[in-house]
Amino acid sequence: MNREDQFKSLIVGVDFEEAGEKWRAGDAQKAARFFSRALDKYSQGLDRFPNSFDLAYNKARLQYELSQQPRLLPHLQRNEMSLLNSAVASHRDALSIRRDSPDLLLYVRKVSIQDRKAVWLITVELSNTGQVLTSLAELISEDRNGPCPPGSDPLDLFREALDSFQRCATLQRQQITEQGTKAHALAQEPMDLDHQATESTAKTASEPVPSVSEASDQDMWVSIAEVATEHALADTYLAQFGALTSLCSLLSVRGSGDLKWIDDCYLGMLYDLIPFNREQFQEHILARVRYMSAFVDAGFGLAKFDILRYESLLTDAQVLLKEQYSDEPQALCDMADAELTFNASVERLSYRVKNSTLDDRNKSNVIRWKHLTKALDYLTAASKLPTAKNLPRIHLRRGDCEMLRRRLGAAPWNYDLANRSASTLLKNAEIYYRGAARLAKAETDVDEEEEASVKEAVAAALAGDLRRLQERVYAEIKTVREVLDEAVDDGVIAEADIEKLSI
Repeated sequence: MNREDQFKSLIVGVDFEEAGEKWRAGDAQKAARFFSRALDKYSQGLDRFPNSFDLAYNKARLQYELSQQPRLLPHLQRNEMSLLNSAVASHRDALSIRRDSPDLLLYVRKVSIQDRKAVWLITVELSNTGQVLTSLAELISEDRNGPCPPGSDPLDLFREALDSFQRCATLQRQQITEQGTKAHALAQEPMDLDHQATESTAKTASEPVPSVSEASDQDMWVSIAEVATEHALADTYLAQFGALTSLCSLLSVRGSGDLKWIDDCYLGMLYDLIPFNREQFQEHILARVRYMSAFVDAGFGLAKFDILRYESLLTDAQVLLKEQYSDEPQALCDMADAELTFNASVERLSYRVKNSTLDDRNKSNVIRWKHLTKALDYLTAASKLPTAKNLPRIHLRRGDCEMLRRRLGAAPWNYDLANRSASTLLKNAEIYYRGAARLAKAETDVDEEEEASVKEAVAAALAGDLRRLQERVYAEIKTVREVLDEAVDDGVIAEADIEKLSI
């Protein structure tokens, strides 16, 4: 009876989830009510059956999914930070239920259907735990929802996420090896089909027919008794690369931390032979180069080497993309991102280094101008490819590149070339932003249309035409300030520009 009651709690929760999915696109408020009921049902079930992995798994999964749905958050009366913290706790609880498995790593050689289900779900839960920890760490790093919650240092969360991914990959590799061994053994056995058919028929005839409840129960287990695949292992590696990239970016911005443990534990991943399929191979190359670029950037931010060494290592990291993916929009955009990160890191260093000479600043200016120009060239090339996606964002970033180059002409850098080119750079930025706004409007992307329109008005105002910006400020002052605050954080617009425009 306990098992049947536990299953009923699970099914009712799933029914509420499915109802929420039906309303999510049309009525966010109604969808949120159903999702809340599903969470309540899973929680009530866990109160009665605290060792139910299925209930714990579904609760943790749903909390994470809801945290990634901005339209639903206001109706759930929770923000992303709150839901992610709850999801992290729930995922930890779910993993603790399966501690009876051999350290969550060892694959049992002779397993029943239920055991196979347990092993498979552990790999899924480890992967999910790594993802939710990464999301929370990234959110705290970006500080989008206020101060860091107590006990939630993003560095610790990244470490825990990477550990989850590593354990997941280990278990997946063991399962794949076991499957390969079994397949090889079967291939070596002589096959007597007539004998096997006769034996199977006799065995079936001698076995009792299961009851309806037994059959249903068996079907329930069989439907989810899956095994690890090479595709799933490749996805785990991609998720690990993503977490490492975000971690390195955090270390670079902080300017403090230890890269040695990353080097010791994870740099070898770059050389692991993973059986990626054709679709995953390019994605893996892009993820690997992002990780390498972020690792190099972190080394520079932690003063492990100077700007010229940073430049050389960044070039080396991007060689494969330049040689094999120069006609792929995403590869070009990733290379542009790396160049923009390079510029931002060198700018941060200029604030940290005291008593820098005029000659040092001039050398830095020349290098930064070169890399910003390269970023613009990559984005321009990407925008001309027929397979390019999200063209509004590409054109927005082209405008940002011109604004960043213009800033080099202002104090404290005072780069003569940027200063002499200021009017041209502003005009170019205005054109790129206008194109981005037009394309975003055609795609009904309100957020990108607003961002591009505000930035276009700012570029025009800095060039002397204040009319459009004044109209925007009068009509949508909140939106204007939000866009400008983010632009200042990104270094696209200086505080002095905001003061000059009296916004």
